[in-house]
Amino acid sequence: MRLALLVFLLPCLIEADKLPLCSDNCSCIFVNDTLVSRVTCTKDVKDLVMLNSTWINPATTKPYPYLAITLTNQNFIELNFTFPDSDVTYLNLANNDIYRIRGGVFQDLQSMEVLILSSNDLELLSPDAFRGKYMPERYEPLKSLVELRLDHNRLHSLNMDIFEHTTDLEILDLSYNPFKVLDPHTIMAIDSLPQLKELYLGYTQISTLPELMLHTPLYLSILDLSGNPIDKVPETLAESHNLTELYLNDTSFVNMTKENGFPDIPSLQVLHLCHMQHLERIEKGALSGLINLYELRISDNIKLTHLDGDVLKNNDDVNGGGSWPMIRKLHLGNNKLSYLDSEVIARWDQLIELDIRANPWTCECENQWIVDELIPRYQKIDQVKASQVRCGAPIEMVSYTLQELKDRNYQMRCLDEYGAHPEKDALLLVGILAGVLIAIPLILLGIYAYQKRWFGLFSMCDNSPAAYSRRYYNATAKEEDF
Repeated sequence: MRLALLVFLLPCLIEADKLPLCSDNCSCIFVNDTLVSRVTCTKDVKDLVMLNSTWINPATTKPYPYLAITLTNQNFIELNFTFPDSDVTYLNLANNDIYRIRGGVFQDLQSMEVLILSSNDLELLSPDAFRGKYMPERYEPLKSLVELRLDHNRLHSLNMDIFEHTTDLEILDLSYNPFKVLDPHTIMAIDSLPQLKELYLGYTQISTLPELMLHTPLYLSILDLSGNPIDKVPETLAESHNLTELYLNDTSFVNMTKENGFPDIPSLQVLHLCHMQHLERIEKGALSGLINLYELRISDNIKLTHLDGDVLKNNDDVNGGGSWPMIRKLHLGNNKLSYLDSEVIARWDQLIELDIRANPWTCECENQWIVDELIPRYQKIDQVKASQVRCGAPIEMVSYTLQELKDRNYQMRCLDEYGAHPEKDALLLVGILAGVLIAIPLILLGIYAYQKRWFGLFSMCDNSPAAYSRRYYNATAKEEDF
């Protein structure tokens, strides 16, 4: 891996005209002293790739100095040839419509550290797909392979012996495959990797992890379960030994509680709970089993309105009180939070990253501590982000930022003893006032019109004796002679 990175970074380049793959269809980079090349082919060169002379220098019978090779859009369909002996450390075969890999295809690439087979049509992998060289006593494994990317294929299951020759694999990406369920054969395949450190199972349509799945991989430190219909944290996470990073983004939680939340995972340091479309509440004790959490990201959850103040608190049932993890990075941006409890974390002054922007914060006395205590600390961490935290309510405060309130030493008002929000009655009060102002002159006009008898309608409604007499005499013609 270090050599591959060296190729990308070294600036000393010469003309790329010495290797067979360095044609008009490929771009090549040479490093002057070591003649190590990086090759990228996006046009069809599969016929050239299959030739032994493309890889072996006939004059020296030694491999050409290819180090990092990317072959895309080759439409291989089936890998039915064996790559010749090469010092290549990075091989990218993504986007090649591969649906089948013959056994032993990669056996001569004993220096290969990274193999990318992403975005193909792989549905079944034979147990010999990653077979190493044959020796009388045993097959020699692909001893250098540490990273294998199989994401964006059509895998439903893995053969239990698929990784028999890749025992040193550290990174395995199976994301975006329609597994739906991790069957026993798939679990046995994963558990056969004793050095596995990173496992990516995002968007595989699984709803949980099988029991004891994480008991065997002793060194697993990164697990990604994002994009799956998970609404309860898998209990097998408690069986992990060195899990430090967990990603549960875009999962199906609605309310995260102590019951469906996290078991005790003392090794976990990084947790991401982002882009959850249905998450509304995170209740007391939901994250209390994460006693060594260092980074917490709960962002971009469009329905999240409640984050309990005791969500991280680990209660001491024996001595009373409780403890909190020492959070150093806290991201709560772009949710629907209106209130933030000052005891969500223990030490706000220990934060080195903070983001609480894009929330409709209520600018009332319940959040006064944010203005008085948190904003000054926020300014020291990130002045720009601190200046972008805005009031979301009440209506008369929405034009203000919390930093402006701090600069003005503003004391936010409190609700009355009944918790009423009189500002929400503003339109009603304005309407009543307008109605009164309009009604008074109309009433006065009506009284005046009645007195002047401008409209016969008033006399029709008057049943008094005087009104009856007036109607009687008015009915007589003025020129009638009595």
